[in-house]
Amino acid sequence: MQHYGLTLAPGVLFTYIKRTLLVMLGKLSIDAAFQTNIPGLWQAIWASMIFTFLVSVYPGIQNGLTLLFANMLMQMVAVLVMVSLFIAALRALQLEARMFAYIVPFLWIENVQHLLAGIIQNFVIVSTNPKLLILITPIIVWTIYWLWRLGKVQLQRGGWVATGFLTLSFVIDLLLFIIVQIRMHIPVS
Repeated sequence: MQHYGLTLAPGVLFTYIKRTLLVMLGKLSIDAAFQTNIPGLWQAIWASMIFTFLVSVYPGIQNGLTLLFANMLMQMVAVLVMVSLFIAALRALQLEARMFAYIVPFLWIENVQHLLAGIIQNFVIVSTNPKLLILITPIIVWTIYWLWRLGKVQLQRGGWVATGFLTLSFVIDLLLFIIVQIRMHIPVS
């Protein structure tokens, strides 16, 4: 299967979105779908920034560019902190050989979830029907399952290790969300 180095062209991003969805549908093996090395890692990181920008532009225009900037900054910090902590944890567990085979697909699955949920959120904003947010729930459940399964399969250490990595990712996102809310003086509740 062809891989694209650090290329971030729209066609390449769509190819990896398609591959990620095929993995999540059980139609493509995880190992065949992604470029599991340093260029593949950076490609997934930059793709997360592109997707964050795409799903934040409309709300950013509606609510001020501060929101767009905060979303972009929060995403960059979250991804870099998560990747750094994952690398440290994988080294501590002596799983360095599986590092990129785990982190790169993890990022792509999160990227696809972020993109799909963001599209729904933008649709909710345009339609002014907040009840449509319920459509995000199956996406989140599906993503959590695949992130957990990814950890179990790629790290080969069982479900508890996979759950630990999922929890670490969730805690990072939650802490950064709270920090941004406090800094922007937006009520958390």
